[in-house]
Amino acid sequence: MKILLVEDHPFQRDMVAGQLMQLLSGDEMLLTAGSGAEALEHVLAHKPDLVFCDLHLPDIDGIKLLSNMAERGFSGCIVITSAASQKVLDTVKSMCENLHLNVLGILPKPATIPLLKYYINLTNEHDTNFPQDLIPLSEDEVLEAWKAKLFETWFQPIVRLSDGEWIACEALQRLHHPTRGTLIPRHFLGQLSALSLESELTLSVIDKIIANQVDLKGRPVGVNISMNNLIELNFIDQIIEIGKAHPTLCEAMYFELMEPDHFVHIGQVQEAASRLLLNGFRIAIDDFGAGHTSLQEVEFLPLDSLKVGLSLVLPMLSSRTASALVEASILIARRIGVASVAEGVECIETWHGVRDMGCDYAQGFFIAKPMPVEDLENWHTLWLSLKNHRSLCPPSVLNTI
Repeated sequence: MKILLVEDHPFQRDMVAGQLMQLLSGDEMLLTAGSGAEALEHVLAHKPDLVFCDLHLPDIDGIKLLSNMAERGFSGCIVITSAASQKVLDTVKSMCENLHLNVLGILPKPATIPLLKYYINLTNEHDTNFPQDLIPLSEDEVLEAWKAKLFETWFQPIVRLSDGEWIACEALQRLHHPTRGTLIPRHFLGQLSALSLESELTLSVIDKIIANQVDLKGRPVGVNISMNNLIELNFIDQIIEIGKAHPTLCEAMYFELMEPDHFVHIGQVQEAASRLLLNGFRIAIDDFGAGHTSLQEVEFLPLDSLKVGLSLVLPMLSSRTASALVEASILIARRIGVASVAEGVECIETWHGVRDMGCDYAQGFFIAKPMPVEDLENWHTLWLSLKNHRSLCPPSVLNTI
């Protein structure tokens, strides 16, 4: 892996470079740049896999640098590093997405080793799953893959923070492409939605959950669903019919409502959610506290749990604002009587942080990456052997296990 660190302040640059060197192996390369011009030279000459880009630079600002990188077809991963306001960061991130740059997220200052490690791991997954020299999948390619049944359902465990017990999973889609490798949802979900196949994908996930109850050992599985998917014609009727054929289905799965682009058709959403609830299904809000996901959803939907999103949990160790928002989200869940789940627990420090805030459950790479269903048993055996030796739980809990 080649990493480029763009930071004009010498002390900050040396400090983050030292942190990164602790995480890199001997065959990996770390490049540094103190200006936009120097950074652009490194981008063109070395084609880094991951760029940590500051926005305040002495010659051209980081925003212009990112635009120049987009013009030159940069296809690596980008993490924006800045002490700028959240409004500026959100705008820059949106700009990058519109320029088709692959922005993994924001690195607040000062940087922390767990968050740097997370972004390196995420880049490794990106490199493996979607080689940079390939253009995004077209709708025709996604449709062809759908017809060839190349989609797979993987599972990421969710554990209880009080004692580390494995209590549930989230179902996540992968596309096993014959030449491009295993692709993650951001590479195909938009195309599937445009092809009106989102409901078919959801139903296929439910079929996989039913078929794999032995490996899942009866633990419930969260199934992602968009608001548009929820109110699609006859979708709820299909779910209810499947539930009638499999009476324990409502115990084997629940729905995680993904963040909507905007709130429309609220009455239809309430109707669909209420019908699911009436038939025993549970509903969680995914990515609570970020973007459009807000108290409005909590107010009008019959919820079972709130999932605090990656965009808040990941930076909480180095951002007082993010930490406060995580704590507030957990408090809201407790006050309205629903469970809280922290998504993006990537290190033991974050584990302790959300546990001490009173969060109920955790999910993230520190616990387990998404995996095929047949790998769950081996993971669980390893997790059981490790959890008591990682100081994950209070002594009073460990003494009773």
